[in-house]
Parts: sequence; C-alpha cells; structure tokens
Amino acid sequence: MKRLLADHDAARSGFAEAPAVFADQHRDWGEREVQDGGPKPSRRIRYNVLESPLSVLARRKDKDGKPFLSDDLVAAGERLREDFEVGQMGPRVAQNWDRFLTMGDRGAFRPESGGFGPEGARDRVAAALKDLGPGLGDVVLRCCCFLEGMEQAEKRMGWSARSGKIVLKIALQRLRRHYQELGDASGLIG
Repeated sequence: MKRLLADHDAARSGFAEAPAVFADQHRDWGEREVQDGGPKPSRRIRYNVLESPLSVLARRKDKDGKPFLSDDLVAAGERLREDFEVGQMGPRVAQNWDRFLTMGDRGAFRPESGGFGPEGARDRVAAALKDLGPGLGDVVLRCCCFLEGMEQAEKRMGWSARSGKIVLKIALQRLRRHYQELGDASGLIG
C-alpha cells in the first residue's frame, strides 16, 4: 500500500515513477522540534519514525496495555541520538568508546566547553554515557545511537534473549533523570 501511495505522490509531483518505491514502503515520516542549544530558535526537522529501535519498543504494549516505553523515555533516547549525530560520532570517525564507558580521565567530559556545535554535542554524549556507566551506557549506545535492534544488541553483549529491553528501559529512565538533573529537560516530556 505504501508503495502504491508513493507512486501516486510521485506522479502528482511530475515524476514518471517514484525515485525509491521500495524504500518508501519502509518509511514513516514524522516531524519534531529541535533545539540547537544556541541563540537560534528551535526548528522543525523531518525524520523516519520507523528507523529507531526505540519507536518499535514504544509501539509494543505491556501486560496492562500501556506502551512499553513512555514518550518521555523515547524523547530522552532520541535526544542522546541527536547529540550523537550532531557530534558526528558515527562509525566513520573511528572513535574509541571504551574511554567514555570507563572511569578513566583521558577523553573525559570537560564541563568548561562551550556546549555548542559538534564539540558540545560530543561532550553531552560523553557526560550522559559516563553517568549511565558500563552496561547501561552500552545498551543505550547500541540501540539509540547505532540503531541496533534489541536482538542484535543482546547477542553482541552476550545477554539472554528478551532481557535487553528491560535493561534498555532502566537505562532510558536513568538517561531521562540525567537530563532532568541538568535542568535541561527541553525536548523531554513530563
């Protein structure tokens, strides 16, 4: 159905065929406000809702029929991912993540940094991961930043099946608390 709708939208736009009909069936576009952290006002960005493992877990229900992950937990995870992307910390940067997940001082968070741009974003990610510590920081990094699915993250970390989503929920609760303690709950619900 999504492929047919994409064909129809492309035809209305003047294209003879949709440029990526097979990819469009796996996209669900949404919009959200993004705070840049500087003097600029917030802006709206468009993103693929289906891209994040958090959105998959947020759609699942627990035994009481409530969403497994609340909106504020998803917002905390997406905020970390946003800083990760702004800080250009993806695999192409060749970063050694061990220093962020251990208590070593090399490469540690420097509170005197300005907080803007890629360097500020990297510092915010490092501070959040240091606050979460090993284990919780690992699962958040894999699921929120590297967009690994829960099953893949469980295998890579040597955890038993279906245990990772509980650990991820605990990690997201701690991450939400980290942002709230900073007094910077912008973008977080609740």
